[in-house]
Amino acid sequence: MHHLIQAIIENSLFSKPRFPIDQQNRNFSLGSTLNLNLEKGKYSANTVLHRPSIVGHRGSLYNQPENTRASFQTAAEIGCDAIELDVFCLKCGTIVVFHGSGTDDNAGLVHEYCTGLPPSVITEYTAKEVRSFRFNRHFPEYVCDKSKVTDSRVAYIPTLEEVLLDAKKTGVIVKIELKGVGTAKPVLDLVESLDMVSQCHYSSFSLDEIRTIRKLRPQRSPVDDKYIYKTGCIFGEPPSNFIEIAQSVGASEVHLKYDTCTVERINDIHKAGFGSMCFFRSPGRMKEDSSLKYSGDCGNEDKAMYDIVRKTGVQSMCVNRPDVLYGMLHTKKEPTHRALESHTVITI
Repeated sequence: MHHLIQAIIENSLFSKPRFPIDQQNRNFSLGSTLNLNLEKGKYSANTVLHRPSIVGHRGSLYNQPENTRASFQTAAEIGCDAIELDVFCLKCGTIVVFHGSGTDDNAGLVHEYCTGLPPSVITEYTAKEVRSFRFNRHFPEYVCDKSKVTDSRVAYIPTLEEVLLDAKKTGVIVKIELKGVGTAKPVLDLVESLDMVSQCHYSSFSLDEIRTIRKLRPQRSPVDDKYIYKTGCIFGEPPSNFIEIAQSVGASEVHLKYDTCTVERINDIHKAGFGSMCFFRSPGRMKEDSSLKYSGDCGNEDKAMYDIVRKTGVQSMCVNRPDVLYGMLHTKKEPTHRALESHTVITI
């Protein structure tokens, strides 16, 4: 366990830069990165622009502490179609909603997020212990009002059951990212016990977790032959055969990091019959990206950035500022993706 914790720490957000700080890279264009170029005809003006589904990344983390019930409830109130959250299974068997420090595909460190704890991962604790943890208001990933980070009425690590029961009342879709090893089966059992199969989707960087869901629940709808239990393969940097990988584990969707979500990849995803979603990084990493990589044509998750990504044709956008995306989309007249009979394909 000590070696695992050390490995996570060495790859954590604040241990080293994500990329070289090169002055020449400060004005990269996100639109060019995604192969969108209106002037040169890369993007078809005749293509129907749908409104992508709005997914609140860890809820609405600029308004409330991330991955808390208050954050998810705020996201639902804003008008999100879905919320995204991260789960781990504690040593007592309870499933909790938490991300923690570390990399996106190897998270769970608790001592930076919470105060008074030694270097450790959340799976070392029980539900009773975790409920007593207090958030660290000085941790830079908490970007909401700092008074909320120390308000014990809202700032605590919830169980997945608590969050699901809240979501059942609002009807918002819940995209559950399986962070911890071996979370697929217990999460599946909980969702079914709450009669929320149609309201919950599962995703992971771990192919094993997605494969487990599909092995346990291979059922397809008799209406459209699509999987009843929705799963998504997450790729930070998609390999050339990412479509084949997603097919091999029986995924329903492919989730790409926002700046790898090119027109060509989105077209390939839809042509292969998958749904698509892009995800934006944590607030600290988005701040790095917007200031060091993509300041040429957009800001840090502003309307310009969201509009650029939207034009790739991606069906869902998992964002840190759902209120900004909601405000942008609801000033436009394009139909939502739900109104489309088939996947949108961007013409190149």
